[in-house]
Amino acid sequence: MDILKTKFLLLKRKPGEFIVITIVICVFAYIMGIGQQAKQPIAVHSALDEKQIEQVLNELGKLSNYEFSVYEEDEAKVLVEEGKVDVAVFLQDDRYDLLVSTDFMNANLFQNELEAIYQNIVQQFAIVNAYPEEMQQEVTTAISQAKVEPSFAIQYNSFGNDQGFEWDAKLHSLFGFALFMVIYTVASGVNHLVMERRNGVWNRLTVASIQKWEVYVANLTYTFLLGYLQIVIVLCIFHFGVGVDFYGGFAQSLIAVIPYLLCVIAIAIFVASIATTPGQFNAVMTVIAIPFAMLGGAYWPLEIVSSKMILALSYISPITYGLEMLKGVTIGASTFTELLQPLSLLLFMTVIFMGIGINVLEKKSS
Repeated sequence: MDILKTKFLLLKRKPGEFIVITIVICVFAYIMGIGQQAKQPIAVHSALDEKQIEQVLNELGKLSNYEFSVYEEDEAKVLVEEGKVDVAVFLQDDRYDLLVSTDFMNANLFQNELEAIYQNIVQQFAIVNAYPEEMQQEVTTAISQAKVEPSFAIQYNSFGNDQGFEWDAKLHSLFGFALFMVIYTVASGVNHLVMERRNGVWNRLTVASIQKWEVYVANLTYTFLLGYLQIVIVLCIFHFGVGVDFYGGFAQSLIAVIPYLLCVIAIAIFVASIATTPGQFNAVMTVIAIPFAMLGGAYWPLEIVSSKMILALSYISPITYGLEMLKGVTIGASTFTELLQPLSLLLFMTVIFMGIGINVLEKKSS
């Protein structure tokens, strides 16, 4: 306890690094999640008649993240080429074509949303056109009324809905950057451990009545509390201050992040055991943190990644399992059984890396 108190006194004396990383998490999570919630302009060119175009635009208006405007075909292409819009949609009677900018990261998501809406539109056009022209207005009215007051209700249970891709840009950005940047906070705590061992502080401690395992527990507990405190502060800011919806899983998310933090600490201990200097340790942690974030889906959801190689490599990143648990207790509302797999993998990695790291550190010291 005395070592732990000393650690927090040192943090109080020099809190700069902790505060900077916390601010960086908040800024990037806000910019990438909430800051991009303004409607994104989409250019639309249609070969349909005016009545059909109006109906299509009404349906596309259900995509709340996008703003659709009608242009001539050549004008829509120029807008994409000049980077003024990221996507142009060309509507035909029985299909649609997309012209997508290379900078548009949500192309697959947008296509899936557009596909679902356009299938219904094409189906409705086909039904209306199957009747004589004098009856088409009556059929259109009947279809509109059926949408408002359906003849019977359908409930989906244990079907395709259960496997649907749940997506919340605000939560994903918040969780992703929190899990990514806390790696540097954990690395800072473990680096102090490496420096103390290197400078002989541990030798003086263990000469006293303090056991070596107590020194380990104190240092690792401090590192865990440091990272956990940072995540709690960030999540509280966005939940109570910014108003991000956690879908009733705010308290659960504070618990779900614990196995991830333990895993990151274990990996940091392992890296510290193979690094020869504190500078080398910092360099290695920086090198592995960025690939962990990219492969683990911190920047974008893995559900939109089509590369099998990238998806296979994502299993080595603890961020993959951390995000799965956090989204499972919020967006997906997963049961404990469904969260058991990522939880088990995080704990397994924790035991392996921690065991190897501490053993190697002890062999070096002896």
